[in-house]
Amino acid sequence: MVLGAKQTRPRLLVVRGSFATLGGAERDLLQLVRTAHERWDVTIATLTWTPEAEALLAPASPTVHRPAQPMVWPEGGWAEVSAKGSREAAKGWASLDLPWTEFDAVHLTVGRGTLEILPLIPHHLPVLYSCHEPPRWLYEDVLHRHPDGRPKRPLWLTNLVFRRQRRLDQRLVKALLNRPNSTVFGNSPWSQRLLERTYGLRSPTGTANGEVPKRDAQGRQAEATHVLPTVDLSNWPADASAEEATLDARLLPERPYVITVGAVSYVKGTWDTLRSLAGTPYALVQAGGGTDEAKRALVAEGERLSVEVRCLTRLSQAHLVSAVRSAHAVVSHAREEPFGLTPLEAMAVGVPPLMVDEGGFHFTMQAAGAGRLVDRRDAEGWRAAYTAASDADLRRQWAEAGRHHVATNYPPEAQIEAVERLLHDLLQAQSS
Repeated sequence: MVLGAKQTRPRLLVVRGSFATLGGAERDLLQLVRTAHERWDVTIATLTWTPEAEALLAPASPTVHRPAQPMVWPEGGWAEVSAKGSREAAKGWASLDLPWTEFDAVHLTVGRGTLEILPLIPHHLPVLYSCHEPPRWLYEDVLHRHPDGRPKRPLWLTNLVFRRQRRLDQRLVKALLNRPNSTVFGNSPWSQRLLERTYGLRSPTGTANGEVPKRDAQGRQAEATHVLPTVDLSNWPADASAEEATLDARLLPERPYVITVGAVSYVKGTWDTLRSLAGTPYALVQAGGGTDEAKRALVAEGERLSVEVRCLTRLSQAHLVSAVRSAHAVVSHAREEPFGLTPLEAMAVGVPPLMVDEGGFHFTMQAAGAGRLVDRRDAEGWRAAYTAASDADLRRQWAEAGRHHVATNYPPEAQIEAVERLLHDLLQAQSS
């Protein structure tokens, strides 16, 4: 595949403000780099790098440009009002001596402090912006509530506090969309619609994975598109590995449990998952972080509902797979998840995914033939789903259908090829 007049291996700079969280977005990006390292010459630029992120890249070993000391992100009310984090990120990027002449294109991913690098990118360089969701902390209230749903502050005040940062985000995205050699894309038909709702980028129905968007007479992007995440089945094997067995069994309940992946939070719907287990024989295992206070409150609520709760600290990939593999089901009540890798990862190891019927989960699981989609408020539906996951024959059918669904529809090479289509479009336009 010829990606332009220069060469067949694109030299791509991958930019993300921070890899500290290692949530789904970070894992998906690292998987893209890991899978593409034999086809692309990839360099990474970030303000916060971690050994865990580096480990997830193996066997790829790209050059990583980062500050000598990881950036300490400003916290607190004044930092939010004044958009101090954005200013500090801009300074952090300016402090890096990035060799711009060594890159053919730049790949940005949505996240704190990422877009602030945009003014430094030479105008002739094509830019891909993977915006799986507009920053929810700026445009929605789901990240400004305690896990039980109570607002952290009056919502009118939250709206006022983040007004400056919303304007900054709108300004940066508008500047990106005004570049003739740029493409903004979501990670599902759902998140593609969010681009229209937030930034006014028209979202046509029926867009294919990696479909090249239409452009106006000036070459600017005129409609949204998307690139689907994928699952590397080598990280989610059908059969248990020896390393999985080293997970300390004392961390898990002795009784059957369901597992939810994601920080204890309102946006991940952790309390809704807990409440759906009231009156069932299942415990809840939560993996994915959260504050100590939030975890203590979750455990206390579990005690009130007579549901045992175990909160796990950060796990290795093998230990996470082990915890998932031993679960009765993988459950999520996440609010309007943009895509949702969790059900696919559950399918990969043959565990039933039971997901709230919202956002990207609806797209991920449709036609999978595995697991259940349930309305958030349907208490009977959730109990019926937990009961269905107890049926040995149905579990076996779901396991076979689910892994086939993942292998067929979400192979790593599909994501690479989709990104390459978008990149080829930009490089071809640049050379013409």
